[in-house]
Amino acid sequence: MTGPFGAETTTDEVLEGVNLSGKRILVTGVSAGLGVETARVLASHGALVVGAARDLDKARKATEVVLADAKNGGGLELVELDLASLKSVRACADALVAAGKPFDLVICNAGVMACPKGKTSDGFETQFGTNHLGHFVLVNRIASLFAPGSRLVNLSSSGHRFSDVNLADPNFDHTHYTEFGAYGRSKTANVLFAVEFDRRHKANGIRATAVHPGGIQTELGRYMTP
Repeated sequence: MTGPFGAETTTDEVLEGVNLSGKRILVTGVSAGLGVETARVLASHGALVVGAARDLDKARKATEVVLADAKNGGGLELVELDLASLKSVRACADALVAAGKPFDLVICNAGVMACPKGKTSDGFETQFGTNHLGHFVLVNRIASLFAPGSRLVNLSSSGHRFSDVNLADPNFDHTHYTEFGAYGRSKTANVLFAVEFDRRHKANGIRATAVHPGGIQTELGRYMTP
């Protein structure tokens, strides 16, 4: 592995010389953007990637490059996951648990940003419900699949600075809604979830962290004006 890394470092440069053969990795949000590139580089270094996505048809097309670049036993398996529906989250998690195959790494990548005010199918504010609660239920429901020495990585953002979590009014029922205020709440929650998951599981050799992936133009900005 080379370094130091910077703003223009590619995923291939980060994993140069790293062999991930035999590793099983769950990545959410593999139908576009960072999820696709994350899955691609992991599979190209030998990892078996379980890619989760709401729209499997879109994910199949988007991940053709993942299969094309897979090497050293690497591959991709797609599973359906709609983080805005806890019914879908539970179904996905329960299927993974039933399969009983452990994970060496779980990357919670999927999310939405700065969208108009709305609610998930369970009645939660869209960004908090999708970015945090969906992943929170998924990860805790599959916690038994984390192998010793495994890792949880939550993709947060420097946008967490926009807002703290407001548990007194998580759905903006009594607070003025702002797109980035809601995004900030969800990203702060991602960070705090990683901190607490790490505290609870580190004695078993399982660690968690939250990362800011950088400013990258992807579909995440679909709701932003020019």
